[in-house]
Parts: sequence; C-alpha cells; structure tokens
Amino acid sequence: MNQKLKKVISASRRVDLLTFYPDYLMKRLEEIGKENIHTLVIWTKNPQKIIENKGLRKYLKSIDQIYLLLTVTGLGGTPLEPEAPEPDRVLKALPDLTEFLGSPLRIVIRYDPLIDVVYDKNVHLSNIDSNLFQNVLDSVNQNGIRRIITSYVTVYPKVKRRLDKYNFQIIDHPLSEIKDFILKKIILQTEKLGMELSTCVLPEITKKGCIDGNLLTELHPRKEPCSTVKDKTQRKSCHCTKSVDIGIWFPCYHNCFYCYGSPTFQSSDSEKKDS
Repeated sequence: MNQKLKKVISASRRVDLLTFYPDYLMKRLEEIGKENIHTLVIWTKNPQKIIENKGLRKYLKSIDQIYLLLTVTGLGGTPLEPEAPEPDRVLKALPDLTEFLGSPLRIVIRYDPLIDVVYDKNVHLSNIDSNLFQNVLDSVNQNGIRRIITSYVTVYPKVKRRLDKYNFQIIDHPLSEIKDFILKKIILQTEKLGMELSTCVLPEITKKGCIDGNLLTELHPRKEPCSTVKDKTQRKSCHCTKSVDIGIWFPCYHNCFYCYGSPTFQSSDSEKKDS
C-alpha cells in the first residue's frame, strides 16, 4: 500500500501571513495538523516575526521543515515599496534565520520582480541593475544561501491603474531585453559564486519552481518524500510542484505599488494586525 504523502503548505502567495497575520497562520496550521505537514513554505518580505515572536517561533520549531522564500527586491523602503523593510535590515537577519531553520539551503532569496519605474516624473526606481543585484548577492553568499529566484513584473490592469493614480510611470522592457539581463549578467554573477539562479514564470528560462518537491524531499530532516507533480492551481508556465496555499486576500501593509494582491496604502502597524 502506498504511504499517504504529507502536505506541502504554502503561506502564502496571496499575502505576507508571517508578518501581518501570524495568529491566523498558527490557527490554520493547527487545523491542518502538524503531523500532516511535510514542509511549511513561508513567503515573506520581513522575517522578523520568526526571530522576535516567541510564541510563533516555538510553534514553527515543532514543524518538521520550514522553507523560507524571502523576497529582497533591493527596493524596500523606497516610494515603490514604502512599508517594506530596507534590504540591509532583512539581510542582517540571515544568520539568525539560518540557525533557526537548520540550514541555509532552506532559504531562497527572491529578487523578484524585476521592475523599472519613474516616480513623480523625476525619481528613477529600478532593480534591473547588476550592481544592486551584486550587493544582495554578496550578503546572501556570505550566509551560505545557494539559490536565487527572479522574474519580470506582470502589470495587471488593476496594477496599471494604481501606478498611474499614484504617479508611477512603468518603463516597459521587451522580454528579450529582460532575458539578456538575466542570461548575460545576473546568472553569470550568481554562477561565479557557485550559486543557482532560477526564473519564476516570466521569462521562462529555467525549469525549477519556487516550490520544488524534489528539493524539499532532499532537505527534509528524515528525507520523507512529498508530491513532485505540477501544481495545477498555478499558471500554465509555473514549474512549482503541488502545495496547499492557506492564504486569503487579506490587506497587505507592505504597500508595494506593483502588487497583484491587496495593498492598503496606509501606514502599517503589524502588531495590531496579527489576527
């Protein structure tokens, strides 16, 4: 008889549950049952709750494996990501995160999305910049992290309306130009340090998803297998393997103007939004 595979839980593509809704996160995990969880995949721009929230930290420690998809675009704290933490602040947390997770291989940096805008007609904001990428890469490499993920921004109609409303002019780059930037610049920078760069959906250059069942099996403390089939709930060109996303389209207080989720454009106070 085939053994029933434990679930890979995604928390979450829809909102930063770790930062703004940790009580909800713990409640949902309790409903699923820790004994049924192979890996909890956390998507976040601010990992401080893992370090500072003792109750959450204790709870997460009881789960077999945490895999952290940590977004560092290099633009945190700018008008484009006004409430997201600055990159240096996030990167300084890497030693503590590595110790908590048990291995730097359980941390992936998402330099994502690549985006280029002009704000209020005279402020240029872009992370399509090999020097900015190198600054992030150097800090990541020092902490033993081996994998980076990137993609090009998808400007949905609601995002375009929002950018226009708040005086952001998106500079649209042809995909061929983005591919050249990835293939001829940042992949080479990454490989020079013995690291791996993957692309998420756009442009489709590599074939490993943000959530990769084979890798999660390899990293699991007891090498327990999990699903390696394609996640059919994601876009056709997404290479992620099957997971269960427990997020809801809650308001997100990072307030990134390009976000496909539900930013609020209000001053964030995460301590008041834990549940």
